[in-house]
Amino acid sequence: MTRVLRAVCLAQVLAGGMTTMEAQQPVSPTLYDAEALRVESKLGNQLLVRGRDGNVVGKIGGFHGLDLSTALASSPDAVREAREHNRRYTRGSIVLALGLVAWGVGAGVSRIDGIDANVAIPAWSAVAGGTFLIAYGAVQLNKASSALAKAIWWYNRDLTR
Repeated sequence: MTRVLRAVCLAQVLAGGMTTMEAQQPVSPTLYDAEALRVESKLGNQLLVRGRDGNVVGKIGGFHGLDLSTALASSPDAVREAREHNRRYTRGSIVLALGLVAWGVGAGVSRIDGIDANVAIPAWSAVAGGTFLIAYGAVQLNKASSALAKAIWWYNRDLTR
């Protein structure tokens, strides 16, 4: 088998060799290269970054103060999705925080030795309610992340190339 493979390779070389691939011509930078947006993570923060050079537009999240609607103002569809992201991110963050507090307090109180049922039942109810709020907050944050991806896609789609 190797003799056949060697013979084929030798015949290819004798018949004119392999064709060489030429490099693609570099594309000149366009408006798209300078204005397209993407999300990068740095030390647990999500950053909205613009262009090839990676200029930071701002930090993404309800506690960072970046108004995505103004950053994406040139695309109406992107603005709609950015507002959806802001609404769901804020809701999800608040509900998740409340759920964590309820769960933590309920779990802490329920672990106290010798508590009677008048305290234990509300404590376990707080754990159950906290679990529900955590799950609901996580769903809202997931939907906010999807809306952010759509907003950036719409913005980049509407840029001229």
